[in-house]
Order: sequence, then C-alpha cells, then structure tokens
Amino acid sequence: MASISEWLAGEANSYILYAPPMGGVTAFSNAVGADRAGETLLVSATHGDDATPTEATASLSSVLSCTPTSDEVSTPGDLTGISMPVSEFLKRSSSPAVFIDSVTTLLYYAEDASVFRFLSVLTAHIRRNDGLGVFAMTPDAHHEQTVRTFEQLFDGRIELDADGERARVDAPDAPEGWQPR
Repeated sequence: MASISEWLAGEANSYILYAPPMGGVTAFSNAVGADRAGETLLVSATHGDDATPTEATASLSSVLSCTPTSDEVSTPGDLTGISMPVSEFLKRSSSPAVFIDSVTTLLYYAEDASVFRFLSVLTAHIRRNDGLGVFAMTPDAHHEQTVRTFEQLFDGRIELDADGERARVDAPDAPEGWQPR
C-alpha cells in the first residue's frame, strides 16, 4: 500500500475525515481525485474559488463553492442549494467521489438536525451510485456528543495528522496505522 489516497481510490463508501483547521483537506481530495478513475467533486464551504490554488484542485472534476463571495451557492447554510448540483453530479458521473469541506462549516451555518438529515440523504445517494464520500470535520470544534452523532452516518473514519501528510483509517479492510496520505 503506497498511500491512503490510493486505497480510497478503489473504495465505494462514505467516510468522516477528521482534519485540523487548514489541515490539507483540499490537497487530500486532489490526491484521491488523481488516483481515482471516476470524477471527483469538492464542495468547498471553507473558502471561495479565488482562494483555492489551481494546482491544489488540478485532479478534481469540479469545485462547488458555497461561500458568501461565490456565484454558485451563497452560503454553506443553503443545504438545498448545495444538494442540487451534488445530486446532478452524482447522476451524471460514473464511480463518483464527493468531498465536503467541511461539515464543521455547515454546522456553523445550519442547525445540527438539518445538517444530519442532509448528510444522511447524501451518503445514501453516494452509496446508491457506488461512489466515495469524504466529509471533513474538525472534531475539536464540536461537543463530543455531536461528533459521535455524526460518526453514525459513515462507514469509517479517516484522521489526518497535523501536517496533513499522514492519515490513518478506522474501517473494515483498511490499512492499519499511520500511512502516507
């Protein structure tokens, strides 16, 4: 096994990705997109397209920005506005991958119950399309109960180290221990 991104490239499940703030989620999604055969969508609720370096998203098929400066979705709290283009992406893509950066931001802009329902529907949609879903969250920004509640939606957990260079996965048939991202 060379890296977690290569392992994820063949997966068809949904994972919660625990990453520190500025922990390399965009670079991680780009690495998985480079290794994966299907299309990859990054839903960025943390910064606009103009703040995302082009080389950081070179392997992604699409980037959906949902920030106040965006022309696509004006706020991360607009879960319907996010779900429509994501659903279209899943319908037209073979072996799709969807990265959400980040659940923490969605929870800042929308009620916990609304975000939970949104992610429940989205993970089911990804599963029906034999896709991969990776949902970034900063666990230190939430109560432990909130983190545990949202963990239930996913097939496994991925943790990025503080540098974003190594990751470990808690899921069936996953590589053990810290691995190169």
